[in-house]
Amino acid sequence: MRHIQLILVCLTSIALLTACQTNTSRSRTGIEGSLTPNPSAVLNGTWLPTDEAAKGVYVADFRDGEFVSRSPSSDKQLAIGKYVIVSDKVINLEFVGAATNTAVKAKCDRLSEDTMYCVPTVGSPFNLKRS
Repeated sequence: MRHIQLILVCLTSIALLTACQTNTSRSRTGIEGSLTPNPSAVLNGTWLPTDEAAKGVYVADFRDGEFVSRSPSSDKQLAIGKYVIVSDKVINLEFVGAATNTAVKAKCDRLSEDTMYCVPTVGSPFNLKRS
């Protein structure tokens, strides 16, 4: 159970970090700035853990630089955080777990468009797959 709590804390931290991100690529003048896509949107969607110990324990919803993980059975919030896309292959997460109130950071390697391998500062590494 401690492993799951640490994962949730990591995911929450990621969502918080992303909330602080600004989009510097937008033009301050002209319509082209309003057409520039949010780079954080490439991760938008529902992500599920693929590790045996965490399957079915939480669901993480990523949306425009923020994420929330919830219990799929109770819909209880388990972690809240933010994420920053460092490159097309690296994502940094920062989150706080609801149960432990511990801030966690994680570096995720994007293995494909729909999979990530994350190593948190606290707890065990975990894998996520977009559903």
